[in-house]
Amino acid sequence: MVRSLREYLSLMDQKGWVLPIKDRVFREDMPEIIERLSQKKRVLLFEDVDGYDCRVVANLVPEERAFSLLFDGAENPYDAFLKGVERVEKKVKVERKGYSTIEIKDDDEIMDFLPILKHYVEDSAPYITTSIVSAVDPETSIVGRGIHRMEYRGNNRLGVSLVNPPLTDIMEKYRSSGKDMPLSVVIGVDPIMFISMALKVPHDVDKLEVTGGIKGEAVEVMESFDSLIDVPFGSEIILEGFLDYHDLRKDGPLGEISGYYMNVEKTPTLRVRRISFQQNPLYHVLLPASIEGDMYLDFVSGAHMEERAKRLFPFLMEINFVKKTFGSSVVAKIRPVGRDKIKSLIVFLLSFPMIKKVVVVDEDVDGHDLNDVEWAVITRCHADEDILIIPGLSGQVIDPEARRGTGVAKVGINATSYGKSLEGRAVVIKGDEERIRKVLSSIKEEG
Repeated sequence: MVRSLREYLSLMDQKGWVLPIKDRVFREDMPEIIERLSQKKRVLLFEDVDGYDCRVVANLVPEERAFSLLFDGAENPYDAFLKGVERVEKKVKVERKGYSTIEIKDDDEIMDFLPILKHYVEDSAPYITTSIVSAVDPETSIVGRGIHRMEYRGNNRLGVSLVNPPLTDIMEKYRSSGKDMPLSVVIGVDPIMFISMALKVPHDVDKLEVTGGIKGEAVEVMESFDSLIDVPFGSEIILEGFLDYHDLRKDGPLGEISGYYMNVEKTPTLRVRRISFQQNPLYHVLLPASIEGDMYLDFVSGAHMEERAKRLFPFLMEINFVKKTFGSSVVAKIRPVGRDKIKSLIVFLLSFPMIKKVVVVDEDVDGHDLNDVEWAVITRCHADEDILIIPGLSGQVIDPEARRGTGVAKVGINATSYGKSLEGRAVVIKGDEERIRKVLSSIKEEG
């Protein structure tokens, strides 16, 4: 099991899944380059960024195979993940070493050290979108953590979008006591740790202990310089400072995973006092509306959802999340079953807040091929009988429709042939597999 981002990149490189970009690139050009190259299904490693000593890594999880690799080649990484989240492993403290540290003053410029990107045209500022923010609960001494976007506000200031617990609850405790709230931010960890920071855990559990449970071994941590916050050893970049409650500003717009801009009315400001980094550090960049963003969301949601769905509906074969829909559109492949059971499956899946559209297909349809799915919808769906629309359900906050405040209308489509009078599907006649393989192999070599 990988212990750091560097170990993960080394493993991906051994598989040939890393695309190194050795030409010098400029910070302003990187969002478009990442967008264009993400379809290559490889991790992108920018080795020479103009004006910066750090390297930049993007598209960290380029496709589903990466999750199997993360779980030591597990045939079903979903099962490995679900078993892991049921365990916790206590953290292990280690000596802080191997880092260079720079003291930061109010008039120093963070952008001199970090190539923070402005991702989308209407973004209010450059944003850090991979920041893991940590703070100690002053009442329990438990470290609360989460992934929170950070807006560049000039000099040593970063807006911190604290809109979810546990960090929102911890902030209120510090604010009510009138004490400064120390914060530590890490950038550049392996994908398992990154995913675990987005999980909901009991208030008395540190998310790094859940990370240890998923990995099957304790996470090594080191203490911050002037606070009780500990951070994962091996993190590429560490920012330390305190939260300024009085410096509240509008946060955004920022292009989010939904593909639309999103504002937060007011967020506090982090005043950075210290930056630490490993030698030749890696700065992880994530375009919110990218395939990588979908990969994280789909993996975690799919693991929890598919296990429950298969338990209740044993005829369910697999669930496929449609890319670039922020986990809202799924294709469910099933074995032959009655129409009433198909409808029950659709209603069940739509009950999950993140799911907005469900298409159910036969086992002869490739749920990963949207052309095949569309063929099934066009030829096997009787629109007057097989389309179910349910208004007013709970949806994702990032869904633009949810902002109306009246719930989200959801749709389910029965695109199966079960219980319908349809002719059999035309299937290409099979030839000799060995002879065909040789022909295709020779064509590939020539091409």
